[in-house]
Amino acid sequence: MTAFVDLYTEGDTFLHRMDPRVKILGVVFLTVLALIIGNLYYLLTLLAAIGILLALGRAKLSKTLYALKMVLRVMVLIVILWPFFNPTGTPVLFHYGIIKITQPGIIKGIAVAIRIACLASVWYILMFTTTQRDLVRALVKMGLRFDFGLALSIALRFLPTFGAMVESIRDAQRARGMEFDRGSVFKRSRKYVAVLVPTIVGALRTADTLSLALQSRAYGARKDRTYLRDFSMRTSDYAALALFGLALALPAFAKYALNVHI
Repeated sequence: MTAFVDLYTEGDTFLHRMDPRVKILGVVFLTVLALIIGNLYYLLTLLAAIGILLALGRAKLSKTLYALKMVLRVMVLIVILWPFFNPTGTPVLFHYGIIKITQPGIIKGIAVAIRIACLASVWYILMFTTTQRDLVRALVKMGLRFDFGLALSIALRFLPTFGAMVESIRDAQRARGMEFDRGSVFKRSRKYVAVLVPTIVGALRTADTLSLALQSRAYGARKDRTYLRDFSMRTSDYAALALFGLALALPAFAKYALNVHI
């Protein structure tokens, strides 16, 4: 659970030093770019560019593969099933009864799978190179209300805690002889009540302790806020933002203004 929620990898690359607001806007621009591109070769180029950025951000291969594990399964399913549900175009490679598989259908399925890979991996650029604290701070500076930012920060902080709590309770119940993987679906579901109830009680205790901690620090007493660590835009950040903007603007202009197939 911790590895899933916090993918940040310590480093001192230019992506780590980049203003988090630029990275947020950059991955949004690249996400939109992945959605407007339909050509397989352009999508592969975009995926390669994202891979280069991940490599420059010193993202560990093991952590990248762990994060993409579920996405890879979806990609394989799309490549296999897409030609059966989209049998358009020619040449026809296989035809038996209602089943027809065409070359354009296979190419389109691969393109959609590559687009899914782009949509997933581009956000890892942000997650691998930005701490949760800086991410929440950037969202607040971009206009998110501070109390919403605090709620997001608390959620990101305590999700691994609750995940560890659930595993601890399950291990304790197994030590008492409870077997969660035996019996019918209904019986297994009933057994998880023994995990659910202690988890809810623990979550309520944590919420009560957290509220007391916030009150003891006079949270909400003043509207203006100070920050131990803040960040501001530099020349390199403006240049990176301009590059991200051009990466989206030029293909979008070519497709929608010049009617170029991309």
